[in-house]
Amino acid sequence: MFKYEKEERIVGKYAISDREEEYVEFSNGPTFAEQNNLAHTSVTYRLGMESFLDFPNKFVGPKKCGECHPAQYKAWERSRHAKVVRFPDEFEEVENDLKKPMYNSKSTILPEGIYPDDVYAIIGTPRTKYGFIDKWLVRGTYHVEDGNLSNMTGKIVAGGNQFSRLWSEFLTPEMAKKIAEFSPGFPTTLEQFGGDGSGIWGTNSYAAQYRKNMLFQPASSYCETCHSFKFDFKSKEEFYKALGNAKELRKHTISKGISCEECHGAGAHLYGARGAGMPSNCERCHQRFSYNEEDAKKNPRKPFNVFFKSSCPACGTEGSQMYSSAHYDKGMRCSTCHDPHEVTYNDWKDGYTKVGLKKSCTDCHDTQASFFKQGGVHSKDNCTACHMPNMMSCENFGAVQNPDKGGFDNVRASHIWKIKVDKSAKTLNPPAGKERSPKTPGWTVARDNDGRFFLDLMWACGRTSFSDPNLMGPGASGCHGAVQSNLPKKLHFSDQETIYNVVVGWQKPVKDGYGNILKGIKDIDKAMAENPKLSVEKKSRVITLANQARAIADKIQKDGSWGVHGPVYSKKIVDEALVYIQEAKDILK
Repeated sequence: MFKYEKEERIVGKYAISDREEEYVEFSNGPTFAEQNNLAHTSVTYRLGMESFLDFPNKFVGPKKCGECHPAQYKAWERSRHAKVVRFPDEFEEVENDLKKPMYNSKSTILPEGIYPDDVYAIIGTPRTKYGFIDKWLVRGTYHVEDGNLSNMTGKIVAGGNQFSRLWSEFLTPEMAKKIAEFSPGFPTTLEQFGGDGSGIWGTNSYAAQYRKNMLFQPASSYCETCHSFKFDFKSKEEFYKALGNAKELRKHTISKGISCEECHGAGAHLYGARGAGMPSNCERCHQRFSYNEEDAKKNPRKPFNVFFKSSCPACGTEGSQMYSSAHYDKGMRCSTCHDPHEVTYNDWKDGYTKVGLKKSCTDCHDTQASFFKQGGVHSKDNCTACHMPNMMSCENFGAVQNPDKGGFDNVRASHIWKIKVDKSAKTLNPPAGKERSPKTPGWTVARDNDGRFFLDLMWACGRTSFSDPNLMGPGASGCHGAVQSNLPKKLHFSDQETIYNVVVGWQKPVKDGYGNILKGIKDIDKAMAENPKLSVEKKSRVITLANQARAIADKIQKDGSWGVHGPVYSKKIVDEALVYIQEAKDILK
C-alpha cells in the first residue's frame, strides 16, 4: 500500500488503526472509567488470553486436542466456528474457485484485482459474507482496479472489498424495488448505496467508504479478536520474515477459526502449556456492551446497553441483550442452552444457522408448551420464531437497514425474548429528538417500565430476514414479512399497528374472560361466607368448581400470551372456567 501511495495509485484515503481506540474509547468507555475510578474500560471489545504475537507461544492446535477429545472435536469441526477462517483451497462451496460468480450475480468471493496468492486467508462462510486478509496480514478493505495485487499493478481503491450473500442472492434489484414500496428510501440502484456499495451488485464496502476512505488494519489486532488464527513461529523475526509470503504463513498456521484454545487457553491442560480450565468463554466475542448513562439512571443494576454499528444491534451482542433479561437474572448463561462445541447443528453451508442446543424453551416453559400442543395457527412454529427474531447485523450498512420495518440486514438471532404488545413502542431507537433514520448514529435498545429490554411486534411478527431459519428453513412460511411470507396476502404485515390490532383481537376476549373469572371467584368466596348454612355436599361442589376455575385462570396467567400461543384453545378454557363459575353461583342461589 505504501508503494501504491508513493506512486499516487491509491483512490481514497486510508487511516491506520490498530483497534486500540476501539478497546478504550468506544461505547463511552472513558465515561464509565472516570465514574468508577478506573484507568481504562474495554466496554465493547475484549482481548483473548493470548495472541500469536506472544513469542514464543504454546499453541498446539485443535487436531492435538482432538486426539483425546474426539467427540468434541468432531462437533466443532463441522461447525461454523471451525470455518470462519479458511485458506483459498478450502472453499468447496465454489469448488475452490474464488473468482467464480455466485448466486446468479457478478459478485465473487475475492474482489476485483485480488487473487488467491494475494491473500493469507478468507474470513466468512456462505451464511453471510466473505472478506480477506492479505498476505501481509492486513485486513482487506480495498480492491485493485486495472491490474492486480500480485504484481502491484493498477490502482488500490477504497472499498468494494467484501462479498455479501444478502446483496448477491436476496437483495436483487427486483427485491430492492419490492422492499422500497413499503420502506421508502431503500436503495434500488448501485449509486443509492453510497459509501456502502461498490461497482458490482453484491459486493459492498466494509471498514471502508467506496472510493473515499478505508482502514489500514493489522489482522492481529482486528480479525484475531474473534476470527482467530494462530502460528507456531518461535520468534518475531521468523514471523516478520514470512510476511508477504502467503504460502509460508499458511505453512506455519497451527490453528484457525474459533478453536479449542480460544476458550481453554494456549495448550489447554497439556504439559508445559500456559492455558488451563476456561480462561475465556462465549462472552469474549458475544457480549459486546455499550455504556449508556440513561440506562444507568433507569436501572442502576443494568447500566449497559448494546453495541451498535449502525441502526441494528451489532453481531456479537447476544450476551449484552440477555444481560437485561429475566433469564439472565435467574442464572441463565450461554452454555445453559448452547453446546459450545456444536454451534452449528445443520450444514454449515446453509444460508441460516440451527444451533446444537442442550435445552430448548419448552424444557422450562411447560405451560406455554401445553397451549401449543392443542393446535392453532402457530402450533407448528418454534418459540424462537417470535421470541428470537433475527435482529442483529454484522455490518455497518444503514443503507439497507430499517428497524421500524423489521429489516433488512439482520442475520443473527436476538436474545431478548420478552415481547411487548404495543401499537407504537419500538425496540430500537435513535437518540431522543433525532430522526428515525437508519443513518442516524447512536441507536439503542429500549427498556420497558421494569427496566428490561423488549421486542416490538414488528420484529416479532413482521420482520424480513433472509438468514432466519424460522423464515427461510424447510417448511417455513416466511411468517408475516411483507416480502417473504407465503401466507395469504391479507396476512402480510408492513406496519406495527396492523399487527397490534390482530394480536389485541386475540387477547381481548381472553383478558376479559380472565377478569370475569377472577371476579366470579371473588363473588363465590363472598357468597360462601354469607351462606354458613349451606350443606357440606353443596359446599364441596362449589369449592371444587371454584378451584377448577382458579386453576384455569392460573394457567392463563402463567402462559402470559393472553391467547397468542393458542387463540382458540385459550378462549375455550376461559369459557369452561366461566361455566364452572356459573354452576357454582347457581348452587349458591
